[in-house]
Amino acid sequence: MMTASVFSHRRLLTFLNRICTHSVVCAATLVLCGCGNSVLLDERFHDARLINWTVVDDPDTIEGPSDWRVEPDGWLHQRSNIWGRRGDFIGRWFGTYLVAGDAGWEDYTLSVKAKAIDDDGFGVVFRYQDPEHFYRLLFLQDGLSGGPITRLDMREGSNYTELWSVARGYRLGAEMVIDVKVAGDVIEALADGKQLFEVKDGSYRR
Repeated sequence: MMTASVFSHRRLLTFLNRICTHSVVCAATLVLCGCGNSVLLDERFHDARLINWTVVDDPDTIEGPSDWRVEPDGWLHQRSNIWGRRGDFIGRWFGTYLVAGDAGWEDYTLSVKAKAIDDDGFGVVFRYQDPEHFYRLLFLQDGLSGGPITRLDMREGSNYTELWSVARGYRLGAEMVIDVKVAGDVIEALADGKQLFEVKDGSYRR
């Protein structure tokens, strides 16, 4: 029943609101806005209990379970080195997700500030229906795991269908603002205000 989330593959950590420590991915201030600019979710992780969030670990992973937590520095961290036993080198890149939202959300903009201090995979998932049906925007720098690549996928079951990709990853230690806009069957994404893609796919509408 979740629609928006952050995703972590291997040592990459994902956070919402200021974040950073060794080998992490940091996401600051997650905001989703729907029609009419109404705010659907504005998460700054002041509550360490993560009461509005659900942790989802892919079943075929090793070095898990995941370890999502808000730490005294005010950031959300994912501390485990969870990664995919089989999927990493065949276009799946299994990992862990932290999801929140409402099944009725359809058209919205998701905005996350991230900072990667590792070269593994991280990103966001959206229009999340269940652990095997959602879209994922993945950023990966590690050349041993198929990077550098930025890729949009549609997940159905245990497999991912690539909808768009470019052979470019990210700069370690640099802040990145990721925006994903969904309206009907149109999916658009931007990184630091520059368009990555605009594609059409009607697999998941909410």
